[in-house]
Amino acid sequence: MADAVKAVAAGGDEGRSRPAWLERITDSWEQFRKFLHDVRGEMGHVTWPALPEVWSQTLIVIVTIFFFGAFFYAVDGAFGRLIQLILSKFGHA
Repeated sequence: MADAVKAVAAGGDEGRSRPAWLERITDSWEQFRKFLHDVRGEMGHVTWPALPEVWSQTLIVIVTIFFFGAFFYAVDGAFGRLIQLILSKFGHA
């Protein structure tokens, strides 16, 4: 009797079982649904920043990028001139 209840609960007859490929697809789908359910639950725990905080942090990132861009441009130019000076002293340029 218990086996018959398990078979009915599993969605099949006693003598019929689903093919392995169908089981894999069904298991994958159930895992995907569980994953999405877990993601939705975790997103409820996230503390999102306020808009003014996002703007200020974005401005800081943009200013920092320009600062480092200018810094590396100047350092590259200085090293380029230094290399040209050294090569011209030894007659390779």
